[in-house]
Amino acid sequence: MHVSRSGRTLLQAVVVLVAALTLFGCAAKNGTRADATKGTVLEYRMSEGDPISYEFLSDNAQTMDFNGQSIEIDTSEMMLFSVTPKGMKDGDQAIGITIDTLYVAVTAAGNTTESDAEHIVGKGFDMTVSKSGAEGGLPEPDLLEYMVGPEGPKSVITGFGVIFPDLPDGPVEIGDTWPTTVEVVEDGEGANVTVIIESVNTLEGFETINDLECAKISAVLTGTIEGGGTQGGVEWTMSSVLDGGGLWY
Repeated sequence: MHVSRSGRTLLQAVVVLVAALTLFGCAAKNGTRADATKGTVLEYRMSEGDPISYEFLSDNAQTMDFNGQSIEIDTSEMMLFSVTPKGMKDGDQAIGITIDTLYVAVTAAGNTTESDAEHIVGKGFDMTVSKSGAEGGLPEPDLLEYMVGPEGPKSVITGFGVIFPDLPDGPVEIGDTWPTTVEVVEDGEGANVTVIIESVNTLEGFETINDLECAKISAVLTGTIEGGGTQGGVEWTMSSVLDGGGLWY
Protein backbone atom coordinates (compact mmCIF):
# COMPACT_ATOMS: atom_id res chain seq x y z
CA MET A 1 0.00 0.00 0.00
CA HIS A 2 1.44 3.37 -1.00
CA VAL A 3 0.07 6.55 0.58
CA SER A 4 1.53 10.00 0.16
CA ARG A 5 1.16 12.64 2.88
CA SER A 6 -1.78 12.24 5.25
CA GLY A 7 -3.83 9.45 3.70
CA ARG A 8 -4.13 7.35 6.82
CA THR A 9 -7.51 8.71 7.93
CA LEU A 10 -9.30 7.03 5.03
CA LEU A 11 -7.89 3.54 5.54
CA GLN A 12 -10.98 2.59 7.56
CA ALA A 13 -12.81 2.14 4.25
CA VAL A 14 -10.68 -0.95 3.68
CA VAL A 15 -11.34 -2.31 7.17
CA VAL A 16 -15.10 -1.90 6.84
CA LEU A 17 -15.34 -3.74 3.53
CA VAL A 18 -13.00 -6.61 4.33
CA ALA A 19 -14.57 -7.08 7.73
CA ALA A 20 -18.05 -7.15 6.29
CA LEU A 21 -17.24 -10.37 4.49
CA THR A 22 -16.27 -12.20 7.69
CA LEU A 23 -19.68 -12.78 9.22
CA PHE A 24 -21.04 -15.49 11.51
CA GLY A 25 -24.74 -16.09 11.96
CA CYS A 26 -27.64 -17.99 10.44
CA ALA A 27 -30.82 -16.17 9.48
CA ALA A 28 -33.32 -18.94 10.20
CA LYS A 29 -34.05 -22.59 9.53
CA ASN A 30 -35.64 -21.60 6.23
CA GLY A 31 -32.61 -19.59 5.11
CA THR A 32 -31.77 -22.37 2.66
CA ARG A 33 -34.05 -24.58 0.62
CA ALA A 34 -33.48 -27.59 -1.57
CA ASP A 35 -34.04 -27.29 -5.31
CA ALA A 36 -35.93 -30.10 -7.01
CA THR A 37 -33.40 -30.41 -9.81
CA LYS A 38 -29.98 -29.49 -8.42
CA GLY A 39 -28.34 -28.14 -5.30
CA THR A 40 -29.59 -25.68 -2.74
CA VAL A 41 -31.01 -22.19 -3.20
CA LEU A 42 -29.52 -19.70 -0.72
CA GLU A 43 -31.76 -16.79 0.28
CA TYR A 44 -32.17 -14.28 3.09
CA ARG A 45 -35.63 -15.16 4.43
CA MET A 46 -36.45 -14.29 8.03
CA SER A 47 -39.65 -15.18 9.85
CA GLU A 48 -41.06 -12.57 12.22
CA GLY A 49 -40.33 -13.42 15.83
CA ASP A 50 -37.44 -13.22 18.27
CA PRO A 51 -34.27 -11.29 17.32
CA ILE A 52 -31.48 -13.20 15.57
CA SER A 53 -27.95 -12.84 16.95
CA TYR A 54 -24.91 -12.25 14.72
CA GLU A 55 -21.20 -12.22 15.55
CA PHE A 56 -18.88 -10.17 13.37
CA LEU A 57 -15.08 -10.63 13.62
CA SER A 58 -12.29 -9.06 11.60
CA ASP A 59 -8.49 -8.89 11.64
CA ASN A 60 -6.93 -6.54 9.11
CA ALA A 61 -3.19 -6.03 8.52
CA GLN A 62 -1.94 -3.10 6.42
CA THR A 63 1.50 -2.02 5.26
CA MET A 64 1.71 1.66 4.38
CA ASP A 65 4.58 3.53 2.76
CA PHE A 66 4.53 7.00 4.33
CA ASN A 67 7.12 9.50 3.12
CA GLY A 68 9.60 6.68 2.48
CA GLN A 69 8.91 4.83 5.73
CA SER A 70 7.04 1.54 6.01
CA ILE A 71 4.35 1.45 8.72
CA GLU A 72 2.46 -1.66 9.85
CA ILE A 73 -1.14 -1.08 10.96
CA ASP A 74 -3.18 -3.92 12.50
CA THR A 75 -6.91 -3.50 13.11
CA SER A 76 -9.10 -5.92 15.06
CA GLU A 77 -12.87 -5.57 15.29
CA MET A 78 -15.54 -7.49 17.20
CA MET A 79 -19.21 -6.64 16.96
CA LEU A 80 -22.30 -8.43 18.23
CA PHE A 81 -25.60 -7.26 16.81
CA SER A 82 -29.20 -8.41 16.78
CA VAL A 83 -31.54 -8.53 13.79
CA THR A 84 -35.30 -8.26 14.37
CA PRO A 85 -37.42 -9.29 11.34
CA LYS A 86 -40.17 -6.75 10.61
CA GLY A 87 -42.00 -8.28 7.66
CA MET A 88 -41.70 -7.33 3.99
CA LYS A 89 -41.23 -3.85 2.49
CA ASP A 90 -41.47 -3.37 -1.28
CA GLY A 91 -40.43 -6.98 -1.86
CA ASP A 92 -37.46 -6.88 0.52
CA GLN A 93 -37.09 -8.05 4.12
CA ALA A 94 -37.46 -5.18 6.60
CA ILE A 95 -35.23 -5.60 9.66
CA GLY A 96 -34.26 -3.72 12.78
CA ILE A 97 -30.58 -3.67 13.81
CA THR A 98 -29.43 -3.31 17.43
CA ILE A 99 -25.74 -2.96 18.34
CA ASP A 100 -25.08 -5.23 21.33
CA THR A 101 -21.26 -4.94 21.55
CA LEU A 102 -18.64 -3.05 19.55
CA TYR A 103 -14.88 -3.11 20.09
CA VAL A 104 -12.19 -1.87 17.69
CA ALA A 105 -8.43 -1.75 18.36
CA VAL A 106 -5.81 -0.23 16.03
CA THR A 107 -2.11 -0.96 16.58
CA ALA A 108 0.52 1.13 14.78
CA ALA A 109 4.20 1.71 15.61
CA GLY A 110 3.79 -0.38 18.75
CA ASN A 111 0.93 1.73 20.13
CA THR A 112 -2.64 0.43 20.47
CA THR A 113 -5.69 2.68 20.36
CA GLU A 114 -9.09 1.31 21.40
CA SER A 115 -12.51 2.49 20.31
CA ASP A 116 -14.75 4.78 22.32
CA ALA A 117 -18.09 3.21 21.38
CA GLU A 118 -19.99 2.55 24.61
CA HIS A 119 -22.49 5.29 23.77
CA ILE A 120 -23.86 3.40 20.74
CA VAL A 121 -24.31 0.02 22.48
CA GLY A 122 -28.02 -0.72 22.70
CA LYS A 123 -28.89 1.72 19.92
CA GLY A 124 -30.12 0.71 16.49
CA PHE A 125 -31.80 1.54 13.20
CA ASP A 126 -33.96 0.00 10.48
CA MET A 127 -32.91 -1.20 7.03
CA THR A 128 -33.89 -3.71 4.34
CA VAL A 129 -32.18 -6.69 2.71
CA SER A 130 -33.23 -8.45 -0.49
CA LYS A 131 -33.32 -12.23 -0.94
CA SER A 132 -29.91 -12.07 -2.63
CA GLY A 133 -28.31 -9.75 -0.04
CA ALA A 134 -28.74 -6.21 -1.42
CA GLU A 135 -28.90 -3.73 1.48
CA GLY A 136 -31.19 -0.69 1.43
CA GLY A 137 -33.05 1.88 3.48
CA LEU A 138 -30.04 2.81 5.62
CA PRO A 139 -30.06 6.04 7.66
CA GLU A 140 -27.42 8.76 7.34
CA PRO A 141 -23.94 7.68 8.57
CA ASP A 142 -23.81 10.26 11.36
CA LEU A 143 -26.63 8.49 13.23
CA LEU A 144 -24.20 6.04 14.91
CA GLU A 145 -20.64 7.34 15.02
CA TYR A 146 -17.76 6.41 17.31
CA MET A 147 -14.11 7.35 17.75
CA VAL A 148 -10.85 5.39 17.46
CA GLY A 149 -8.06 7.72 18.49
CA PRO A 150 -7.58 11.11 16.81
CA GLU A 151 -8.59 10.03 13.29
CA GLY A 152 -12.11 11.45 13.42
CA PRO A 153 -15.54 9.82 13.72
CA LYS A 154 -16.32 6.48 12.11
CA SER A 155 -19.81 5.24 11.34
CA VAL A 156 -21.35 1.85 12.06
CA ILE A 157 -23.89 2.58 9.31
CA THR A 158 -21.22 2.50 6.58
CA GLY A 159 -20.34 -1.11 7.39
CA PHE A 160 -23.97 -2.22 7.32
CA GLY A 161 -24.19 -1.04 3.72
CA VAL A 162 -22.22 -4.18 2.81
CA ILE A 163 -22.89 -6.39 5.85
CA PHE A 164 -24.86 -9.17 4.10
CA PRO A 165 -22.72 -10.99 1.51
CA ASP A 166 -24.38 -11.43 -1.88
CA LEU A 167 -25.82 -14.86 -2.66
CA PRO A 168 -25.79 -16.73 -5.99
CA ASP A 169 -28.66 -16.33 -8.44
CA GLY A 170 -29.50 -20.03 -8.69
CA PRO A 171 -29.06 -23.32 -6.82
CA VAL A 172 -25.53 -24.36 -5.80
CA GLU A 173 -23.91 -27.62 -4.72
CA ILE A 174 -20.98 -28.13 -2.35
CA GLY A 175 -17.84 -26.91 -4.11
CA ASP A 176 -19.65 -24.47 -6.40
CA THR A 177 -18.33 -20.89 -6.59
CA TRP A 178 -19.78 -17.51 -7.51
CA PRO A 179 -18.18 -14.06 -7.85
CA THR A 180 -19.37 -10.84 -6.20
CA THR A 181 -18.17 -7.24 -6.40
CA VAL A 182 -18.43 -4.47 -3.81
CA GLU A 183 -17.71 -0.85 -4.73
CA VAL A 184 -17.87 2.02 -2.25
CA VAL A 185 -17.02 5.66 -2.85
CA GLU A 186 -15.93 7.59 0.26
CA ASP A 187 -16.53 11.26 -0.56
CA GLY A 188 -16.22 14.02 2.01
CA GLU A 189 -14.04 16.44 3.97
CA GLY A 190 -11.71 17.20 1.07
CA ALA A 191 -11.20 13.59 0.01
CA ASN A 192 -12.54 11.10 -2.50
CA VAL A 193 -11.59 7.41 -2.33
CA THR A 194 -13.00 4.48 -4.31
CA VAL A 195 -12.69 0.98 -2.89
CA ILE A 196 -13.44 -2.04 -5.10
CA ILE A 197 -13.36 -5.58 -3.73
CA GLU A 198 -13.78 -8.72 -5.82
CA SER A 199 -14.78 -11.87 -3.94
CA VAL A 200 -14.84 -15.49 -5.11
CA ASN A 201 -17.22 -17.39 -2.82
CA THR A 202 -17.35 -21.17 -2.36
CA LEU A 203 -20.04 -23.28 -0.71
CA GLU A 204 -17.89 -25.46 1.57
CA GLY A 205 -20.72 -27.50 3.06
CA PHE A 206 -23.31 -27.35 5.85
CA GLU A 207 -22.96 -27.23 9.64
CA THR A 208 -25.51 -27.25 12.46
CA ILE A 209 -24.99 -24.30 14.81
CA ASN A 210 -27.41 -23.58 17.69
CA ASP A 211 -29.86 -26.07 16.17
CA LEU A 212 -29.83 -24.26 12.82
CA GLU A 213 -28.58 -25.84 9.60
CA CYS A 214 -26.12 -23.32 8.19
CA ALA A 215 -24.41 -23.05 4.84
CA LYS A 216 -20.63 -22.62 5.35
CA ILE A 217 -19.16 -20.29 2.73
CA SER A 218 -15.54 -19.21 2.24
CA ALA A 219 -14.43 -16.11 0.33
CA VAL A 220 -11.16 -15.17 -1.38
CA LEU A 221 -10.81 -11.38 -1.65
CA THR A 222 -8.82 -9.08 -3.92
CA GLY A 223 -9.27 -5.38 -4.49
CA THR A 224 -7.98 -1.88 -5.10
CA ILE A 225 -8.18 1.49 -3.36
CA GLU A 226 -7.68 4.69 -5.34
CA GLY A 227 -8.18 8.28 -4.26
CA GLY A 228 -6.85 11.59 -3.11
CA GLY A 229 -7.68 14.90 -1.52
CA THR A 230 -6.40 17.71 0.63
CA GLN A 231 -5.70 17.63 4.36
CA GLY A 232 -4.19 20.48 6.34
CA GLY A 233 -3.54 22.35 3.13
CA VAL A 234 -1.46 19.47 1.73
CA GLU A 235 -2.54 17.45 -1.28
CA TRP A 236 -2.27 13.67 -1.00
CA THR A 237 -2.99 10.61 -3.12
CA MET A 238 -3.35 6.93 -2.33
CA SER A 239 -3.14 3.84 -4.51
CA SER A 240 -3.14 0.34 -3.08
CA VAL A 241 -4.06 -3.28 -3.57
CA LEU A 242 -5.52 -5.65 -1.02
CA ASP A 243 -6.11 -9.35 -0.60
CA GLY A 244 -7.57 -11.55 2.09
CA GLY A 245 -10.12 -14.16 2.97
CA GLY A 246 -13.37 -14.57 4.82
CA LEU A 247 -15.70 -17.20 6.26
CA TRP A 248 -19.42 -16.71 6.76
CA TYR A 249 -22.47 -18.77 7.62
